[in-house]
Amino acid sequence: MKVAVLSDIHGNLEALQAVQEDLQLVGPEQVICLGDLVGYGPDPEAVVNLVRELGYRSVLGNHEAALASKRARNWMNFQAKENNISTEALLSEDNLLFCCQLPKTIILSPALFVHGCPPDSVNTYLYMMGDKEVKKTFEESSLELFFVGHTHELRLVSMAEERVVREHLNVGIKVLEKGRQYLINCGSVGQPRDGDARAKYLVWDREGLTLEVRAVHYDVETTADKIIARGFPRGYADRLR
Repeated sequence: MKVAVLSDIHGNLEALQAVQEDLQLVGPEQVICLGDLVGYGPDPEAVVNLVRELGYRSVLGNHEAALASKRARNWMNFQAKENNISTEALLSEDNLLFCCQLPKTIILSPALFVHGCPPDSVNTYLYMMGDKEVKKTFEESSLELFFVGHTHELRLVSMAEERVVREHLNVGIKVLEKGRQYLINCGSVGQPRDGDARAKYLVWDREGLTLEVRAVHYDVETTADKIIARGFPRGYADRLR
């Protein structure tokens, strides 16, 4: 069974559409989104509509949490707070409710899916977890895989001989060791921050014990132009290039 894992779409319709086309080649049985369907990007309504239409499952991201609770906006910098307010105005009442009611986690044994860090944080970045926190996470759970987003980067964290190992995930296939626990940082569909403008997502083969990082070209300039036309900060457009 193949499961596609998408993270941090961030209102980028062109990136999501390109990934959707690529997914038709992959043919996963399920698609799970790791939150932040909205924020920064110009098309939050269209992105949420498409995710719902396609039947993708999603967890709550920090940008959705900020829509659900004004208090949660305090975790954001000023620019992101203002963008969250603008994003809220672009969502229909139905899609706003959908975003606010997303669950913090999804479990598809032997894996947990969460936006920030396990067990259920939407705000904690993986790089903020020290070795002690990583070991504790593994020791306190019988699950083997923990898929996370939030950083917009591709990383793999595991244990080897009582030592925490942190490595970069590259485009292509990574074979996982049976019985070994992994924290998997899934990159970003709509706003990668690794110097590569392509939309990134993962394919987890549950039987084959592999992870595949896929990178898809899309029309970056169209998205960037729409961000500027929305009156959003130009930096949000520049980050895509």
